[in-house]
Amino acid sequence: MVDVVAVANPAAANGKARRRAERLRRFLAANGIDAQLRFTEGPGDATRIAREVVASGADVLLAIGGDGTMNEVVNGFFPARSASPPTTAVAIAPIGTGTDFAKTVKQTADPREVLERIRRNGRRTIDVGRVEFPDLQGRPSSRYFVNIAEFGSGGAVVEKVNRTTKVLGGRMSFLLAILSVMPKYGNKRVAWRLDDGTAGEGVANNVVVANGRYFGGGLLPAPKAELDDGLFDVVIIGDVDWAFVKRHLKDMRRGTHLSLPEVTFHRARAVETTSRERAYLDLDGELAGVDPTRFEVVPRAIDLLE
Repeated sequence: MVDVVAVANPAAANGKARRRAERLRRFLAANGIDAQLRFTEGPGDATRIAREVVASGADVLLAIGGDGTMNEVVNGFFPARSASPPTTAVAIAPIGTGTDFAKTVKQTADPREVLERIRRNGRRTIDVGRVEFPDLQGRPSSRYFVNIAEFGSGGAVVEKVNRTTKVLGGRMSFLLAILSVMPKYGNKRVAWRLDDGTAGEGVANNVVVANGRYFGGGLLPAPKAELDDGLFDVVIIGDVDWAFVKRHLKDMRRGTHLSLPEVTFHRARAVETTSRERAYLDLDGELAGVDPTRFEVVPRAIDLLE
């Protein structure tokens, strides 16, 4: 029998995740998968639970929640990771304001789909990112992310989303935050260097370091990103104003913005930035700290159920 442990954030999706997690557990049980369900009680709890689950050698760790829950679960695989990858695979049931990672892998929280993934046990070994940065109190910190990291206007939007109501759902919550933050956002000067020696400096609206493709409730900043190629897609949006953002928001939704002259695109295994203007940094849609930053790919880090 498959050993499945589910970790759920009961506050996700404005409190709807608890009921949906319990319904999913009952559905799995009725179909022969007796999953243990554990609810988080506060920030960082999913990381602690994930560490315990990985240490126990469970077959599957099912993350029920939004991108923040997935981020905490992924961090539970590190740093106490042995030379060989853990045997536990991650499965997702995306329920929350931001479920952008699920858009890259084209998965939903439909109980039948989750059941089929667990039964099939098809594993895709994917990369994760690691970033070093100052936290919001200025202390040196490091953290892992699985989808997208960004600093600049995107971090400011996430900060706004996370301190306001999310009752309208992911896409509308992020759109309202964009409309509130972007007209008055002040672009920041940033210097950056890639592991191949490529470097640049200038005023930027946003810097995106992507493992996955989507962020912000369905925006597509990194349309070419692959989860298992050992590379970040680095997208730098230059010194643009609110009029530019409004005009090209549709391009960001379609992923057609990379051809714009104001947008710079690179691929890299590591990225270092030296800006000290304290642009907000978010990791998988969660506010983490500020720049300057150092990002590196951790290749083939975890197994994801497909």
